[in-house]
Amino acid sequence: MAVSVNANAIFAMRRVGEELQRLRVEAGLQQEAVGQALGVSRYTVGKIERGRAFPTDEQLPKLLKLLKVTPEERAGIVATIAQGRSYGRAWYERPEMQALFSGDSYRYFSLEDAADRMSVHGGTYVPGLLQTREYVDAIAAFGQRHESTEHRETFVEARIKRQQVLTRRNPLTMDGLCFESALRAVVGGPEVMRGQLQHLMSITKQQNISLRMIPFTAGAASISSAIFTILDFPGADNRSVVSKEWVHGDTLQDDPAEVRSARRRFADLASHALDEQETVRRIEEIEKELT
Repeated sequence: MAVSVNANAIFAMRRVGEELQRLRVEAGLQQEAVGQALGVSRYTVGKIERGRAFPTDEQLPKLLKLLKVTPEERAGIVATIAQGRSYGRAWYERPEMQALFSGDSYRYFSLEDAADRMSVHGGTYVPGLLQTREYVDAIAAFGQRHESTEHRETFVEARIKRQQVLTRRNPLTMDGLCFESALRAVVGGPEVMRGQLQHLMSITKQQNISLRMIPFTAGAASISSAIFTILDFPGADNRSVVSKEWVHGDTLQDDPAEVRSARRRFADLASHALDEQETVRRIEEIEKELT
């Protein structure tokens, strides 16, 4: 089977990442030290080493000098990067994405892409990575009705593109929670919501995806939390990150105390949630009730 253009780009990034990681270890440097030298976070360094991104034109010469690479090693890395870039870039690096999203909302894309596990509480919404296009369209049509058509279309495309992390070669593992109200709200009308519920019943059959509903009978636990996500990364050097969703965008925090607090919050909510099988049964019942 022929290798796709996107796959070729991924393979090139992986080769470069593995080589840069080898050189860093040989140099006796931690990811945090490399990040400080480049003026970036250790997550960016980890993302590069895991083959999720190439170093930028500004970062590359500093990195090669810091790692004291030989001329032969330098030539090989530069050639592989040039070849890989000819295949294309990450979807969120496109100009229209950078124009629409900024700050932590934009940085979240690369963190989600680099993560290997996600714990997400969607609150009164179906978790974003599990939303259908029609459901996202309905959210954008209401919440961004004063924005341009181009703005809404880019927002919807970004939401759908993010979902690739669940189906890639090494997919992200997702542990999702949401309120019963998220599954009963008829977003976009009965047909759109029916399609959304059917999608949830289908996609949660994947081993890497779990969704549990917090029922109305859970009392205060069924109404008392905003949307938040905990991202975990491979490697001891990479701190977990908490993302909280607000009206004007996301905020990111990697302070260990904040992460511990978010984990406790998630565990508290999860303790009131139905198990996966019962959640699916409830979704089936709700879908049948739609008229």
